[in-house]
Amino acid sequence: MAFSQVVCPNQGLRQTYRKSSLSVKQGMPKSAYIHIPFCKHKCDFCDFAVVTNLDARIPDYCQTVAFEIANRLGKDKNHSLETIFYGGGTPGYIDTGELAVIHAALSRHASIDKDAEISLETTPEAITEKKADSWLKLGINRLSIGIESLNDNELSSMGRSHNRTQALKGIQLAKSAGFTNISLDLMYGVPEQTIESWQDSLTELLHFGLPHLSAYAMTLAVNSPLLKRYPLESPKMPSDDLAASMYEILVKTAHQAGLEQYEVSNFAKPDLACRHNMTYWDNEEYFAFGLSAHRYVDSVRSHNWRSFNRYMDDCLGNESAEEITESMRLKEGIILGLRTTAGINVKKFHQRYGIDLLKQFDKQIQEFQSQGLMVGPPESLRLTPQGMLLSNLVLSHFV
Repeated sequence: MAFSQVVCPNQGLRQTYRKSSLSVKQGMPKSAYIHIPFCKHKCDFCDFAVVTNLDARIPDYCQTVAFEIANRLGKDKNHSLETIFYGGGTPGYIDTGELAVIHAALSRHASIDKDAEISLETTPEAITEKKADSWLKLGINRLSIGIESLNDNELSSMGRSHNRTQALKGIQLAKSAGFTNISLDLMYGVPEQTIESWQDSLTELLHFGLPHLSAYAMTLAVNSPLLKRYPLESPKMPSDDLAASMYEILVKTAHQAGLEQYEVSNFAKPDLACRHNMTYWDNEEYFAFGLSAHRYVDSVRSHNWRSFNRYMDDCLGNESAEEITESMRLKEGIILGLRTTAGINVKKFHQRYGIDLLKQFDKQIQEFQSQGLMVGPPESLRLTPQGMLLSNLVLSHFV
């Protein structure tokens, strides 16, 4: 490893930065995640690294992220990026000019492929005609819009800052601006939700004919405000069985709308799966920059400081770092691969990891095959629809 002394731009704090000596032989990451933590409002279920009421710090933050990019990637511009993902937080909330500061840094220190997938997360009420046009000019070619629900009671129960009308307007604005690669995010198993309201939201949103849908079961941190208002035993909280029924409806309705399930929570039209997310599911390495950003580079997983002020003072420091051993990499390859509907190609898995999957995990595989939760080989090993529904249980047996 090479070590270099750098200075973060805010407090002038001098740091020692461990810069990975990546080689072409090892294979360099082709994807980059950039965390934009700013939100107009923090939702009651949110456990991500987000900040509110700090708009005055946005320019400094974007300069700091640009500085981090420059120092982590270096000056050689020998990195080629095929996917870029601006996540948050609400990247769509900040001024596009500030976002451009970060994007320019990426362009200076990495080669961005001509057909790169460049995604941006946003809430629907943050979308305006002017912003959407600016995003396209910046190079953003994929929007991920956090709709969550089209039911105002459910949106209110989650503490979302938009309503049904704003959700529909945001989608229309994105389409009118010229975005064709649009993903909608939904949540099920949320307070006040019923089978009927879930089906209504799905049906209406899929009627837009958009190419991608992500739908997640709500999970609550112990200290989340929402859990205090809606304890798990509350009659307003859908039971596990009801949430499972909602998942089955999700899969069926998405399929009827022409969306193929390619991962437990993701559905897309043919050839329009999120390429950035496939980096994760394929167990590939990736860069990440910004507050609390988690990266996987040179067989090391690390993440930046979660504290906003700490990150601003020490943008090149790691809150944690862990070397991924071959054993860990193998297990992650299994868990991530089985989350996809394509499953694991047994031959390619052996070539990549040097392990005969069928021999090493014969007991687990036979058990889940007998229960109807897993199918294959000879060519691939994958979960059945019922296995997908119980994926957390199944995958825990491969850890």
